[in-house]
Parts: sequence; C-alpha cells; structure tokens
Amino acid sequence: MATDHYAVLGVERKADADEIKRAYRRLTLQFHPDRHPDDPAAQERFRQINQAYDVLGDPRKRARYDTQSRLGSGLDLAGVQPGQSPRDLLQNVFGDVFRSRRRGRRRGRDLRYTLTISLEDAVRGGTHDIAFEALGPCETCEGSGTKPGGKPPTTCGVCGGRGEVKGDGLFAPWTRCGRCDGTGLLQADACKTCRGSGKHRRTRSFTVSLPPGVESGAQKVLEGQGEPGRFQGEAGDLKVTVRVRPDPFLERRGTELRCELFVSLTEAALGARVEVPTVDGPVEVEIPAGIRSGTKLRLRGKGIPAKQGRGDQIVQVSVETPRTGDPNLTATLRELEERGALASALPQRAAQRAAFADRKKA
Repeated sequence: MATDHYAVLGVERKADADEIKRAYRRLTLQFHPDRHPDDPAAQERFRQINQAYDVLGDPRKRARYDTQSRLGSGLDLAGVQPGQSPRDLLQNVFGDVFRSRRRGRRRGRDLRYTLTISLEDAVRGGTHDIAFEALGPCETCEGSGTKPGGKPPTTCGVCGGRGEVKGDGLFAPWTRCGRCDGTGLLQADACKTCRGSGKHRRTRSFTVSLPPGVESGAQKVLEGQGEPGRFQGEAGDLKVTVRVRPDPFLERRGTELRCELFVSLTEAALGARVEVPTVDGPVEVEIPAGIRSGTKLRLRGKGIPAKQGRGDQIVQVSVETPRTGDPNLTATLRELEERGALASALPQRAAQRAAFADRKKA
C-alpha cells in the first residue's frame, strides 16, 4: 500500500475511534496551512493527515482498509518497483537491519523575508531594522519544549524511536511516524506555553546589514535566526531577499546610473545651468549652448559603488518641443522661425535645404 494511514496519524492499529480523533485534531492544529502559509511540506502533511482520517475515521472504510492490508501482507513480487536493487528489496524486508534510529534533534525551518529599500539606500548600503510575525524560541522553556523542572523527552512508543513506521506487507513502504513527527521522541512533561514544540509565534526583530551597491534580488542570510529546531536541534536561517524600489528619475545599468533631462529650445540654444537628481542630492549641470537632443553628459563618481571606485551617472539631454496651444507662443515661434531662416543661425538646416533644392532642379 502507498501510505500507512496509522503511521500518518501516529496511532497503533488497535487504537479506538477516540484515540484516532484526538490524534487527528492534534495534527490538524499543528500542520494547519494558516500556521504554515509558505511551507509546502507542512501543507502536504496536512493533506495526508486529512486523507488518513477520512479512511480511519469511517468504520466501514477502516475495516476495508484493514482487510486490504492483511491480504497484501504476503510475498507480492508484483509490488516490486522497476529498477529496485537487491539492497532496496532487502531494506524493505529487513528494515530493522539497514535502518538506524533517527536522531531526535531536528533542524528548524528557514524563514524568508523581502526587504524593500530605495535606490539611495541600495547605493549607500547600511543597516535596516525589520520586524515580522514568525515562530521563535519559547521564552518559558527556552526552546527545549520541556516545562521547567520537568522530565526529559522519552522514546516514541509508536515507532520505537525510529521516526518511521513500516506498513503491513513484505514490500510495504516506510512512513514517517505521525505521533512524534519523525523525531522518535515525545515530550514527557511538555511546556504549557508552546505545548512541547519549543517555539511559539510572536513578533521577531532583526537588524540586516547591506553592503554598498546591493542589487535587487540579492539575498542576505542570517544564520541561526530562523525557526528553532526541535529537541535542541539547530535553528534554521533567516533569508532576506532585497527588493530595490524603482526610482522615478534614475535607472540603474550595471555600475552606472542614468537619467533623462528635458530642456527647452531656449535652454538648448543659449545654454543653462539645470539641477539634476542624484542619489547624493541634486547637482547643477552645465548645459552648453547649442546642445543637441540625445547628447549625454557624464557626472563622475555619482553612480554605483564597485570594486574599482564608484561608477558614473549619465545624463541624457532631450530637447522638448513646445506645444503651440497659446496664440502668443505661436506668434513668437513664427517670429523665431523667420529669424532662424538665416544660414548663420541654422547653418546645418540651411545647407540641407539647399542640397534638397539642388537635387530637385537636377
């Protein structure tokens, strides 16, 4: 059979209906998806627990399941999976020989957090304080799961400390024990605050240090700051993923920062000094007279920190053409156009228009 439902619920085969119901309620509370929203393994355990109770909680389904288990307890070579080695077959049959007892200690799960920062913070680096709800060490028992002064954990009576239970049948699979959750240990005097788990949900605070120039998508690992382990097992890690918030003016490209600077026809023709945003604050940029749209200006050392100093910021100048909705503005532009028809004012345009005329005559 694919799964031992008794092992999933952590009860013996002779358990009565009340024992099965109590085990089901305890496990559903422990592995409910609301308590583990980002843990696929816990959600799969929750599915298996409900599937097992659907069978064992119904007297007729349970009787049918027990009958099928007994009928399948003989030597069924049809159940051998293709590609199994002789050692695999012997492990299924003589699991007591090849399988050692599982250690009671279990490493805690990793925690994950997304830290959103500004582009300025990404360039400068520095420390950030974060806080969120997560499982942390129980303050009453200091993460041991045993009430102060209580008896130490005992060996699980369902799996004999192995952490797994073998189903009926010569080639039946091993299933993680649901009574001890695969640890092989049970709390004799469980802490009342955490119910023997050694952890409980609370607000946890951390300080995350980021290097200058950190990129969006980078991950910072705080070792040992995840969920506590069980039975004094080592804690998991806290994995912080950095997300850099898009800047309305600046765009990152490697070690460079880029921005687009719009200037008027007058500023482009006569030149001007215009403020440009940088991560270090606004900086005045000299717009040379007669600049063309698309010209790039370079601000040295205003980009992203790198191994060899700091990158630059590129300012691309875009000459914005005015809209002619105002009659006075239209008249002024026409006047400027008439004056600009002189070759000395727009020599390149005058030369091009002359060349077009000569080509038309030819």
